[in-house]
Amino acid sequence: MPSSQLPLADDLYLAAHDSARGRSLLTEATLGLGLAAALLAELVLWRRLDLRDNHIIVIDDEPTPDPATAAVLGQLLREPGHRRIRDWISFLATGVATDLVERRLARAGLVHRKEKRGLLGTKVRFVPSDSSTAGWPGTRIRIAATRGELLDTSDLVLTGLVLATGLDQHVLVTLEPGERDHLFDQLRRRLPAMLQHIVGHAEAAVGDAVMARRA
Repeated sequence: MPSSQLPLADDLYLAAHDSARGRSLLTEATLGLGLAAALLAELVLWRRLDLRDNHIIVIDDEPTPDPATAAVLGQLLREPGHRRIRDWISFLATGVATDLVERRLARAGLVHRKEKRGLLGTKVRFVPSDSSTAGWPGTRIRIAATRGELLDTSDLVLTGLVLATGLDQHVLVTLEPGERDHLFDQLRRRLPAMLQHIVGHAEAAVGDAVMARRA
């Protein structure tokens, strides 16, 4: 994985939060689905996973040096009989993915825990330590789109998940139609098929979650 930028799921988490107050721009369920897909995509980038017939295949059981992805890989190895991509996105979205990513960001000093006491108990959220760092993932995509630049694989997945979760209504709202088309074209032409499948499953899961809330 590239070491010059944050892990994919961390970038998505930061892009999905108000950079000043730490308020999530997505529902808890949608954020969880996006982060779950991002962690699985990270394991593909780590060359630990392959995808075949909508199932996850572990091709290398060596733990990654990163605690978050190592934890997901370990869970996959403990459940060898259950490997459908969609099932794992749904499972990790139940709070597992969000917790792993928040812990990773906190260890890196990029967010800090903030508690607010109220009549219904204590609410905990993680607030970005630096607003410019927190806002960089979204800004990076917008700059590339406006300049017609090519995104690397990790940022292509990030863009796909921004679109899949509806986060583009916040992150990419200032782009012109031609600039959005540039991103769509890159996703179609340059994003590897395995990662396209993960993004597609995330988008379908988000759609199902929205329909369930409306039912």
